[in-house]
Amino acid sequence: MGVFDTIKKRNNQIKFSAQRQAISAVSNAAVGLICAPPDLSKAKRVLFVQPHPDDNQIGAGGTIAWLVSLGVEVWELTVTDDRYAVPEYIGKENEVETTRQKEALSAQQYLGMKNAGFLGFADKTRASVDEISQAILPVIREIKPDYVLTVDPNLATECHSDHIKVGTAVKYACMDALCNFYPEFQNGGFRDDTWHVKGIGFYYTDKPNTLIDIGEFEEKKMESIYLHKSQHDPVLNLAIRMQQQAFAKGTSFKACEPLRLISSLQMHCFNLPVE
Repeated sequence: MGVFDTIKKRNNQIKFSAQRQAISAVSNAAVGLICAPPDLSKAKRVLFVQPHPDDNQIGAGGTIAWLVSLGVEVWELTVTDDRYAVPEYIGKENEVETTRQKEALSAQQYLGMKNAGFLGFADKTRASVDEISQAILPVIREIKPDYVLTVDPNLATECHSDHIKVGTAVKYACMDALCNFYPEFQNGGFRDDTWHVKGIGFYYTDKPNTLIDIGEFEEKKMESIYLHKSQHDPVLNLAIRMQQQAFAKGTSFKACEPLRLISSLQMHCFNLPVE
């Protein structure tokens, strides 16, 4: 190899090394952005989907109150209720406003939420995840939320089938809302009601990546839980308060709600860690 060939080779090595360093710097920055949890405070509209009429208040009542205080439009959709669980409602399940429905509406009003409806599934429903997802899908397309929050179906200790089904169904519905051919074509062509959800959030999670400071809203949250009078349980209420204060340890907050938030990019294929 001649002198000029050696110099050329060295120059190429320096060039490629500089390119690799530049790509690495850009990649690290991009990965940081991709892995960062979404910022709920920038949302205009958020939909909370709960398996039972009090889950949103128990798991995210402080977050809801905080979002409302920021001027965010917050909606609540309830998947199951007590219309098939109380003997007096038998035969008139869709004709009466049940106890738990009334309590849910009271809690919504107290927190400043809007009602997205009751899907009418039974508590401990035998419906499949797909059936529940199909019922949630049109609500997402109608309300057009930036983010959808629900229970974490992958909580390691979760044993309630309603929570596992609903959490999974929400994941499916958020992804399916973007598909212009699903669940069927519309008027012989592609659908015109599709919607792109920016991200999903989960409460009741053991893998939080976001702590919401609810110190200012802790009492409002607890009051919203108390409005579910038929479910009143002093021990549970004490445990809820202890848990949100425990999550605040090591922070400057008085009380926290842990959430797992993921962006739309992380909803499909990408397996980079959610920080």
